[in-house]
Amino acid sequence: MDPRTFERHQQEIERFRTITSVPQSTSQFRSSMSSSVDVGSSSTSKRRRKQEEEEEEGQDSSNSSYSDSDESNQTDYQEPINIPTKRKRYPKFRQTELIPDDENLNNDSDDNDSSDDNGGGSDDNGGGSDDNGGGSDDNDGLNDNGDDNEDFDNNESYTEDDDRGFSDDDVPIEQFTAPDFDDFDFESDDEYPDSNIEFNDSWILLWILKYQARFHLPDVAINSLIKFFRIVLSDADNERFKNFPTSSYMMRKMLEFGKHSKRYAVCPSCNKLYKESEILSTSGFKCNHVEFPIHPRRNLRKPCGTEVTDRVPTTSGFIIKPKMVYPLPSLKAQIIAMYRRPGFESLLEKWTNRDEEAGLYTDIYDGEIWKTFPSSTDNSAQFFTPDTADSHLGIMINLDWFQPFDSASYSTGAIYGVICNLPREVRFKKENMLILALLPGPNEVKLHKINHYLAPIVDELLEFWSGVNLPPSEDHPEVKKIRLAVICCANDIPAARKLCGHISAKAACYRCHKRANVVGRRSNFGGFDDISEWFHDRDPEEHRTNAEAWRYCTTRDERDAHVSANLVRWSEMLRLPYFNPIRHLIVDPMHCLFLGIAKWIVKKLWIDGGKLSKSDLKLMENRAKQIKLPADMGRIPYKISTGDGFSGFTADQWKSFILIYAIPLMWDLLVTSDRNILANFVKACSLLTCRIINIDMLSQAHDRLLQVALLIEENYGQEFITPNIHLSLHITDCCEDYGPLYSFWCYSFERMNGLLGNKLFLLFLCLCPNLPYRPTNIPYCFL
Repeated sequence: MDPRTFERHQQEIERFRTITSVPQSTSQFRSSMSSSVDVGSSSTSKRRRKQEEEEEEGQDSSNSSYSDSDESNQTDYQEPINIPTKRKRYPKFRQTELIPDDENLNNDSDDNDSSDDNGGGSDDNGGGSDDNGGGSDDNDGLNDNGDDNEDFDNNESYTEDDDRGFSDDDVPIEQFTAPDFDDFDFESDDEYPDSNIEFNDSWILLWILKYQARFHLPDVAINSLIKFFRIVLSDADNERFKNFPTSSYMMRKMLEFGKHSKRYAVCPSCNKLYKESEILSTSGFKCNHVEFPIHPRRNLRKPCGTEVTDRVPTTSGFIIKPKMVYPLPSLKAQIIAMYRRPGFESLLEKWTNRDEEAGLYTDIYDGEIWKTFPSSTDNSAQFFTPDTADSHLGIMINLDWFQPFDSASYSTGAIYGVICNLPREVRFKKENMLILALLPGPNEVKLHKINHYLAPIVDELLEFWSGVNLPPSEDHPEVKKIRLAVICCANDIPAARKLCGHISAKAACYRCHKRANVVGRRSNFGGFDDISEWFHDRDPEEHRTNAEAWRYCTTRDERDAHVSANLVRWSEMLRLPYFNPIRHLIVDPMHCLFLGIAKWIVKKLWIDGGKLSKSDLKLMENRAKQIKLPADMGRIPYKISTGDGFSGFTADQWKSFILIYAIPLMWDLLVTSDRNILANFVKACSLLTCRIINIDMLSQAHDRLLQVALLIEENYGQEFITPNIHLSLHITDCCEDYGPLYSFWCYSFERMNGLLGNKLFLLFLCLCPNLPYRPTNIPYCFL
C-alpha cells in the first residue's frame, strides 16, 4: 500500500475516534463531519472502496453509496468521510423451523425449478367445457415482475443471508381471511321500522329506484321526485300514505338498505378483501397482502402494493371510493326471513312422508349422500332425519359467471344456493333461491384467488354447521336452532376447479385416477384397456393433505410443481369439516352431455369432419320445420344451416335436438359407424333424463356412454376423446349419490343469470337484501 494512502487512512480513523468518543453538541458534530479530508485521486479512492466492498460480507453492489458510473466522471477532490455500515443480523431467524418435520409438508425446490405444464400438471389455461371463462394462469395478478435485478429499498443493504432469514412475525402461508365486521349487529338490525305502507304500495318506491337506474338520475333528482309523490299521494289518501317517506334518505331507511349485507373493498390485483371503513380514511391506500410470505428472495416477499381506492372528483373537491366492491348478502338474514314465510317449515318436512322403494331414484332424498350424511365428523349419526327435517338444512351451491350488460364485455360472478329439503317442484323457484355472493368484474377471478371471496362465506357456513338460533317471532316465540351443510356443488368444469381446488380437466379427472395422455401439445383421455386400474374414486383425505401442502409452497414454481404432481390446490371450502371435494362435486349433465358431447359430436366430428355438408344441413332444417311438437316441449330454432351449422344453440336446445330431432333428421345422412355413435348417445341421454330412474337404467346408461367413447376412439382416434367424454362415465355415480338429473343439473341456476343481468335486481341485491314488505312478484332471493 502507498505510504501516503496509509497515512490518510490513519487520519480518518483518528478523526472518527475523536468524533465518537468526545461529547459534542449537535452543531459541533455536524461541523466535524462536514470538514473535508483529502482521500486521494479517483483511482486510489476506487481501489480503497473495492477493498471495503470485498470485506463487507454479502454487501449488495447495487445499493452501494457510489457506482462505477459515478466515479468515472470524478477528478481529484476532497470528500467527507464515508463510514460503511453493516446490516444488523439475527442468527436466530435462520434457524426457525417453519414446517414441522412430521407433517411432510416440506417441498424443497429451487426457485428456478419449472413444472411440466404439458405433462398433466399445472396447465391451467383451459377448462373441460365450452365455457369461455375457464382458463387462467397462476402467474397472473402479481404486483412484482419476478426479476432478480429488482431494486431493493434504498436505505438498507441486501445480503444473501436475507434469503434465509425470516422474522418471528412472518406468516408462513398466504392468508385468505376476510376482515371481521365487529360493528355488524345482526340482532339489532333484525327489527324493521314501524310503517303503515301496505306491501303493495312499496312498489311505488321500487318503481322510483328503477326509474333512477334506467335513466342514471342523481340522488338529488330522486329526492325531489319522492317529495312530489308524497304530496300527490297524501292528497289522494292521507290516511293510507301518511308514513310515505319524505326524502330519499327516509326511503332507504324504510327499505332497510344495506342492513343485512356486508360490503368489502377489493384489491384489483390480488383480490384481498378490506373493510371499507378502514381504507376510506386514507387516500391512495395500497394493498398489503403478501402472496409468498416466506419466499426465498426478499424482493418477492413484498406486499402487493396495488392502490385499492380512487379519488372521485365532485363539485366540492373529491371523495375516496374503493375501485372494486364485493357485496356479501347475509345468509343468516335470508334463512330467517324464509322461516317467517307461512308454510315454509311444512314444505321442509314434506320429504319425510315419501314412499321409498329400494333401487328406485325419484329425488335427491333417494341418493346415498342424503341417506348417509353424518351429523358430525366423529360419529355415525345421520344429519337428515324426520325429527330434524325442519331444522337441519342441506344446500346445493352453484358458481357461475354471466354478462350483465349487452353493450360491454363485463363478466360478473354469482354463487347461488338452493335448499334441498324443499320439494323438487318448488326447490328451484326464484323466491326460494339463496344468494351467497356476487363477485365483482370486469374479469373472472383467477384460480386460487377466489379463496379471498370464499373466506367470509365459509365463515358463515361454519357458524351454521355449529347451529344458529332463530330470533323469536310470532310463529316461534321460543328460540329455534338451525343447522346447515353444503351437500352438493353443481358447476361447469372451470368453476368446479376454482371452487374446490382441482386441476384443469384437460390434465386429469377430478373424480377418478385417470390422467390425460399428452401427444405433442394436445391432451386426450383415450385408452380404456386399463379402465379397471383408474376408474375408482380419489381419496378425499389425500386431497385435503395435498391441498394443505400447497399452502406451504414458498414460491410460484414450487406451487406449479406441486399442482403438477398432486393435481390439487387449496380451497377455502376445505375448511368445512364435512365437505367431500370428490363426491360432493358432481359432473353437471347440462354442460357435459349437451353443451359438451352433443355439440362436439355434431359440429366437430361430423360437420368439421366433412360427414355433414351444407346441403345436408339445409335438408335437416327443412325436415325440422315439418315436425310438430306439443306446446310444452321445447322446440329448436330453425337455423340449423345458419353459419357453420347449429349457430347459437343453447343447452336446452341441444337437449331437445338430441332427445327429439337427432335421429329423424340425421339417420339416413350418416354412415353406419356414426349411426351407432348417435344411437348409443341418444339412448343414454333418454335414460338419464327420466324423472324416475332405477339401478338397471343407470347401468344401461353407463354402458351406452362407454360404448360411445369406444366407438369414437375406434373410428376417429384416441385424440378425439375429450374431458367431457370421460367425465360422462361418472354421471351415473352422481345419480346414485343425488338421484335423477333433475335433482342437480344446472339448468335452473342458468336461468338465474338472466334475472341477475337486470340492473334493477343488481341494485336490490347489493343494497337491499331484505325488504320489510315483500311484493309478491319480486323473487325473494333479490330482496
